[in-house]
Amino acid sequence: MKILIILTFLIASLLSGEFKLKKWKSGETFSGYLTRHHIDSTKIYNQIEPDDIKFLSEIESGAPFFESEKNATLKQTLIPLGEEMQISVFKKDGEYKFDIIPIKYKTIKDKVSIKIENSCFLDIKKATNNPNLATYLKKIFKDYVDFTKLKKGDIVSVDYMQKSIDGIPWGEPKIIAAYVKHNSQDYFAVLKGEDYHLYTSTEKSKKVTVIKKVASSSVYKAFSYPLDKIRITSPFSYKRWHPILHRYRPHLGIDFGAKWGTPIHAIASGKVIYAGWMRGYGRVTKIAHGGGLVSLYAHQSKQLVHVGQMVKARQVIGRIGSTGRSTGPHLHLGVYKYGKPINPKLIIHKIVKIKSGSNHNVKIVKNIKSSIKNLPYKEKKLYNTLSKLEEKTPYIWKDLNSTINIKVKEKKDASRIKLSSSKGAT
Repeated sequence: MKILIILTFLIASLLSGEFKLKKWKSGETFSGYLTRHHIDSTKIYNQIEPDDIKFLSEIESGAPFFESEKNATLKQTLIPLGEEMQISVFKKDGEYKFDIIPIKYKTIKDKVSIKIENSCFLDIKKATNNPNLATYLKKIFKDYVDFTKLKKGDIVSVDYMQKSIDGIPWGEPKIIAAYVKHNSQDYFAVLKGEDYHLYTSTEKSKKVTVIKKVASSSVYKAFSYPLDKIRITSPFSYKRWHPILHRYRPHLGIDFGAKWGTPIHAIASGKVIYAGWMRGYGRVTKIAHGGGLVSLYAHQSKQLVHVGQMVKARQVIGRIGSTGRSTGPHLHLGVYKYGKPINPKLIIHKIVKIKSGSNHNVKIVKNIKSSIKNLPYKEKKLYNTLSKLEEKTPYIWKDLNSTINIKVKEKKDASRIKLSSSKGAT
């Protein structure tokens, strides 16, 4: 029996164009954006896969995105969904198309060493044009070094990695190791797993008195799981392989499997800022917890709270369902910080600082347990490199308002190839 097999191959070609980084307008919807650019939103929505509709709700006010125009006409828009995937609206053969594609970037690795002249923030930004480095350095050394008191002649060295889109910094820098010399003391931090280990030149186990700024009225909030019984069916991911669509898609939340009607609890106290229908997500409740944190509960069968209502931690706010684009009853939990999706695992089952009060100086006696003299071999090599790193010309990042060149993958159908067999097929 003669068997014919027809295979269609997809070929990806790279297109490039000039883009400008912009911020999403407050209150603007995706369809509103299309209308503003004279694009037929109905035609675009007809192209969108049912499972992809929900990603349009992930676009938050103030979120960065890229635009390419020619003669005041939109050529292409790239709207990131996290750091790995992005919505693409582009004009081809006179019509606008929709797709969700990977973000093409490269990773820059660099070492920077500076002597303080003015302040850590100003000096690092002047040397690298990357304002995020100093911000993350302060977070790493917050219990050891008061960066506001660094003085002229102090040294700061950093070994880091940063995603780059044609020279602009993308996402958060990953600091591998860092070194600070202040008041004749050495401070060294090195990344191990997801945490930093800090060492000082102080003798091992020596007690020292330090002056530290402490918030007198900081507000902390405990976050818990949204269900009594936890069964995670899909974790948070910027780039997850979709088993049905056979393509990468972001999953900006955690899916919890549960029976229909199971009570859903607020993960912390807060104010309900949305309770209604959201395309792709079905019945959705959003709760603002303070400190820029907002939790989202999707696919509910029943909502038990209303907009403006204050809720307590663990209060039942709805019931498990399968509304919207869903293959079965479950809860999709999303967490956002100042409009940016973050992994809910970063706050769930933890106590999180929501607000810092007024600061005042206090004396704290600290028992320094980790000494640079006792560094393991690998950490010792990193320390020697950074502590003796000479000032050199570091990688200079582009300004965020620069015109940048972005390469975009476009999929094309290749010719169909017929394979025949007179012996049948296995």
